[in-house]
Amino acid sequence: MSQIKAIVNGKLVTPYHVIDDGVVLIIDDLIAECGTKGSIVIPEGAQIIDANHKYIGPGFIDIHCHGGGGHWSWEEPIPFAVSHLKFGTTGILPTLVYNLSREETLEGVKKILQAEGQPYSQVILGIHMEGPYINNKYGAITAPIRPVDPVEYQTLLACAGEQIKIWTLAPELKGQIQFAEAALAYDIVLSVGHSEADAETIFSFVPKGLRLGCHCTNASGVTPSPTRYGGTREVGVDEAVLVHDDIYAEIIPDAGGVHVRPLMCKLIHKTKGTNRVIIITDAINEAGVAPDPNQKAEGLYEDVRFIEGVGLSGSKLTMNKAVRNMMRHTGVGFVDVFIMASLNPAKLLKLNELVGSVEKGKLANLVIVSETMEVDTVIFQGNVVE
Repeated sequence: MSQIKAIVNGKLVTPYHVIDDGVVLIIDDLIAECGTKGSIVIPEGAQIIDANHKYIGPGFIDIHCHGGGGHWSWEEPIPFAVSHLKFGTTGILPTLVYNLSREETLEGVKKILQAEGQPYSQVILGIHMEGPYINNKYGAITAPIRPVDPVEYQTLLACAGEQIKIWTLAPELKGQIQFAEAALAYDIVLSVGHSEADAETIFSFVPKGLRLGCHCTNASGVTPSPTRYGGTREVGVDEAVLVHDDIYAEIIPDAGGVHVRPLMCKLIHKTKGTNRVIIITDAINEAGVAPDPNQKAEGLYEDVRFIEGVGLSGSKLTMNKAVRNMMRHTGVGFVDVFIMASLNPAKLLKLNELVGSVEKGKLANLVIVSETMEVDTVIFQGNVVE
């Protein structure tokens, strides 16, 4: 017998507008109907979920996340994914870091793949490889960065294949053309990051699958450097990403504007438009962990990590906090911010027919949040997450 649930008394966020008195009817794991109160017939006996005038939106999708809940994504993928699920992230890409050794990288990929079939494993949508083939001038911890190695990447592709959804690289490095062509066979999205490639080189990789700018305005350089003319700015990676219509731009919106200054958030959004920005956390293992009451509060910098002698290295964000910060920094509303946090990443991963928005026929992956993005209820594949 089918399980029927109805979410009522909420503000329904669609990709087009907010319905003030919205209803979502869920049958098993799918959205059967959604719309205004009165337009949806709620069957007798349906379980009623009262949104209590809060916002009903699609679950967040985080395509760039290293850890959470005290866990690294490549070591404990299920506890990691569940820790973010509780904050409304119903789809996530465990993201391997570029400072893992060759052996650690392969072992991490295998552990993520082995999570398949476990409870909540379907929160994991694939793998994001951030490196290791990046420019060692750019990044917090650069020691294990290594040259492009065909033996290594062919091993990883043979192991994970189409489960690797995104691979971040520096296109200017020797051997990247051959690597990009190998990745293209698996339909992997390439992301330019930790790089000083010139615009022409970046654009030449677009036909090979480059569709993403990795954490814009972080760990990105310009070419040539130093600049050709004193006092002028060359076109760098970020400018190239902003200009090209087929490349999405990742943003890490922490509260203090440490990763991306609030005015820069506005500039990126104004330049790319809502439909080409993707909100990410770039979170580390401390994300979603309750702060130590014995430690002094860090104010606006409580959601970023600084390593002594190194500097900024990742965030402690969960997606609901990142979304809230994006709204505060840019002034965008609920429709736009859910597009950037849910629908756009779904489109990038070619999953938008299944997830990413509150629409009939899609999976019932939903989040009920307050005006300030505090999470009230998370629904994953039709079931309330306890």
